[in-house]
Amino acid sequence: MANKKTAEAAYARDELIQHADELFRVKPEAVAGALHSAGKNEFTVDEAKRLVGQFLKGKVL
Repeated sequence: MANKKTAEAAYARDELIQHADELFRVKPEAVAGALHSAGKNEFTVDEAKRLVGQFLKGKVL
């Protein structure tokens, strides 16, 4: 069997924010903050999860 990477679906930032609780178990504000500085408008769920995790673990100055 050949190993093929399947393309994951990309979702708009606003759509991920709307479904923050179901997808990431965080408030929409946390997803908005995490995706704000990413520099793009569409993300896969895995990308968004990684960014949200990094955002929540970030240090507050």
